[in-house]
Amino acid sequence: MIIRQLTKHDLLAWHELRVKLWPDPPPEREEVGRLWLNERYVVWLAEDNASNIIGFLEAQVCNRADGCESDRILYIEGWYVEPEFQRQGVGSELMRAAEQWARDHGLLELGSDALFDNEISHRAHTKLGFHEVDRQISYAKKL
Repeated sequence: MIIRQLTKHDLLAWHELRVKLWPDPPPEREEVGRLWLNERYVVWLAEDNASNIIGFLEAQVCNRADGCESDRILYIEGWYVEPEFQRQGVGSELMRAAEQWARDHGLLELGSDALFDNEISHRAHTKLGFHEVDRQISYAKKL
């Protein structure tokens, strides 16, 4: 397995994995191009031994996140590994790459979130040293 940063040639594959993570509604294809051009946004990909992209972690440099004390944060926006490769260390390696990049760029903390009922994500975050900050439910009302 290889963990590497996203290149321009990976945009379509990254988009396809993003749709698997967020299927309803699926992210627009144009969004990956905008994010790739954003200097505060960083993406790592996991490749299997046959050079197939099997996972990604995308993050954004920000100055505020729930539970973080500093203003130098790498916020995990998306983290996905194909089901057949889960529980094999792929997600952990993606997170380690993000952590190292954050250290190398002078960032002090990682922030992240997960949907309330996503127990797999909660366990993965806890296993990698994250602590739960709060549990909240968001509301919306159409007018």
